[in-house]
Amino acid sequence: MDFLNLCKKAIEIDSTPSVGNAAMAEFAADLCRQWGFDVHLQKAEFDGKKQYNLYARPPASKKRDEVIFQTHLDTVEPGPMGNWTKTDHNPFKAHVDGDFIYGLGPADVKLDFLCKARALKEFVAQKQTRPFVLVGTYAEELGMHGARLVMSSGAVHAKWAIIGEPSELSIVYGNNGYLVCRFEIPFTSEEMNNLRGARRDDHHTTQEKVFHGKAAHSATPHLGESAINKALQYLAKMPRGVGLLSISGGSAVNTVPADATLEMDAGHVFKEAASIKLLELFRALNRLETEFLSHEYKEFHPPHPTLNLGIVRTDEQKIWGRFSVRITPQIDDSTVKNWTGRVEELCKSQKIQFFIERSSPAALTPTASELITTAIGISKQLGLSETPITKASGTECSIYRPHGLDCFVFGPGVSLGNSHTANERNQLSHLEKATDFYRECVKRFCL
Repeated sequence: MDFLNLCKKAIEIDSTPSVGNAAMAEFAADLCRQWGFDVHLQKAEFDGKKQYNLYARPPASKKRDEVIFQTHLDTVEPGPMGNWTKTDHNPFKAHVDGDFIYGLGPADVKLDFLCKARALKEFVAQKQTRPFVLVGTYAEELGMHGARLVMSSGAVHAKWAIIGEPSELSIVYGNNGYLVCRFEIPFTSEEMNNLRGARRDDHHTTQEKVFHGKAAHSATPHLGESAINKALQYLAKMPRGVGLLSISGGSAVNTVPADATLEMDAGHVFKEAASIKLLELFRALNRLETEFLSHEYKEFHPPHPTLNLGIVRTDEQKIWGRFSVRITPQIDDSTVKNWTGRVEELCKSQKIQFFIERSSPAALTPTASELITTAIGISKQLGLSETPITKASGTECSIYRPHGLDCFVFGPGVSLGNSHTANERNQLSHLEKATDFYRECVKRFCL
């Protein structure tokens, strides 16, 4: 199978959070075995789904002083299928148009793994002073759980790591920290009775509204348009305490929600309504976003922390949702605790349950380090950008840096306005250049 067809096959494989990465990892493992790697699949389970970390090494590798070449094998959920106009409304059907390949995961970040494997296979039979290990991880989009297992299990012994994310073929030496929070707002017994009555009564007076926005990566919310925000702004214009029957918006906490629906019972108003508490929380998050603007770190774009209310849902008993915060490197732990503490206090006063589900720190590798300076030399040799940059989103460097590893992010394709959106794309020419870059990395770092 030629490389383009391998790319198409990888896009066809569903490795979204609702499925897990097992099928993609098995496909990658079979390919690596065919290309002469010694392959190990590290079994795991997350969110009830079978998952794998993949490790591909040269045969008889000494497994110490390694150089990690890593790419996560999972993707986000695709969101509304109707938005995938380039792939006949099927995000798992790759479409090639000139230099571009469209689908779910060509940029973020399945095809980067194939570029690494294609480059590294040329060296599996050569003696290496620092052996490489090609790593494919699971559940990056849900909290970098695969990378956490890489380090906690001692499966690799390395000082350097090259992490795959779309960077337009630039070297990324730093990324933001990441925080994910969940909230739950219980309905009162009166609201639940009203909800049951509305479901039974076909003539019950209700109104339903649909809101449309524009998806974007949550690290760059200014490039999107939140449908959830539109829905809550509309709800705020309704009578205080209006009966909320349902709200549904967003598919992933790290994606700006493109669609939301709101169903209300305009004929009933409740003194202790869950809708009042939801709007109080929404206003508090808006105040935080305004405060973030005063914390500039000009090396990053956006140059300040950002917040994304990615998911809001209802079930029979409650409203629940998740929001994420991207934290620029100059923000210290006490400031973060102040922000989350204020939200927690509000939630406590409103009888809202609040949880911090996961967090990862910002990561910065000094640009004067041997890893970065050598990578810059490779970029210069290949005619790529020689200026290292930062990345607003979190990356698995946040997992490796606390363990003392120098890291950088590199990958083919555009991130801004492309990752976590419908009609995600990559450039075939970028895939070739990325392969060349990884080939040179092996020559410089491993031989």
